Amino acid sequence: MRKLIVIIPIVIIAFVILEIIYLNTDKDINIDIQKLGEELVNSKIFEDSLSQVDKDSIIKKYNFDSQKIKDINSYVGTGATAEEILIIELIKKDDKNVITENIKTKIQERKQDFENYLPKEVFKLENYNLESKENYIILCISNDFDKAKEIIDKYIKD
Repeated sequence: MRKLIVIIPIVIIAFVILEIIYLNTDKDINIDIQKLGEELVNSKIFEDSLSQVDKDSIIKKYNFDSQKIKDINSYVGTGATAEEILIIELIKKDDKNVITENIKTKIQERKQDFENYLPKEVFKLENYNLESKENYIILCISNDFDKAKEIIDKYIKD
């Protein structure tokens, strides 16, 4: 009986530890990057009219290594605003940091450009959404940080 009293708490503790480990591991996600892009575009968080841009143009704009990118869905404004949507699916999630740094570098360049050109747009370039999960990176530069985050979170949260 005494052995049972010792074994039961050990089994319970082991079960709890395994459950915590399981809950904290990344689960594979599959984001429909076309659907996410459309939902963001149609969310009324942009003052500009956004148009879809092809993958090759975005790879060139951000100086991405095309060998690291599986797919891209991107929308940009007319140039009168800094507004943009960029959703990237990487081939390997190990490349996430390099691609994210490219994005941040481009945002800093654009911020400097807009400081003299359209200073009111600098706020958007300082308060943008840049989220990543597994092999996905999502950038949204809009008028409404919170609404964009709410939409993005629906796709990246387990």
